Amino acid sequence: MSNKIGLFSLLLLTLTFFSCSETEEVGKYDNWRSRNEAFIDSLQNVYETASDKGGLSRIKLVADPTNYLYYKEIQKAAEGTVGSPKYSDYVKVFYKGTNILGEYFDGNFTGNNPVIDDEDPNTGDSTPTVFQAGAVIAGWGEILQQMKIGDRFVVYIPWAYAYGSAGKGSILGYSTLIFDLTLLDYANKEADLNK
Repeated sequence: MSNKIGLFSLLLLTLTFFSCSETEEVGKYDNWRSRNEAFIDSLQNVYETASDKGGLSRIKLVADPTNYLYYKEIQKAAEGTVGSPKYSDYVKVFYKGTNILGEYFDGNFTGNNPVIDDEDPNTGDSTPTVFQAGAVIAGWGEILQQMKIGDRFVVYIPWAYAYGSAGKGSILGYSTLIFDLTLLDYANKEADLNK
């Protein structure tokens, strides 16, 4: 009888241990790589199956023509606007970056719009950023060459064309990045944009 009680106690203890380990909460970054890849796959699915493509556009990546970069046009350049920056040009932009959970990590504005009441971008509440188009993550270099002055896109950049598997700062490796990006101006020389 005492063997049965001891065996029963051991079984009860084992069941308690396993049931506790199964109720661990899932962290918000668990399976991060697969979740980020699934996010991009879902954009592709919407683009390929929705009658309106889900409002998405896409470009083939120069760095890897078998993959696409998806984006939504929020605001189009004024009619008749011509030209786009080259990889070697300097650009002046407003931008806000988030991950797939909507967590803000960088930018020069935090609200819904970088310019209050359609003011001149140089007099609004945000300060534009200037940098060379080819000196940033690959996804930015690719999309900037598609934009015209005045375009505002929401761009979905797969992790391989952002900060890769290593990440950077608060950005985890394998993070798909979402940027609200407005092209304000571009020029061959940085000094021409800082006037």
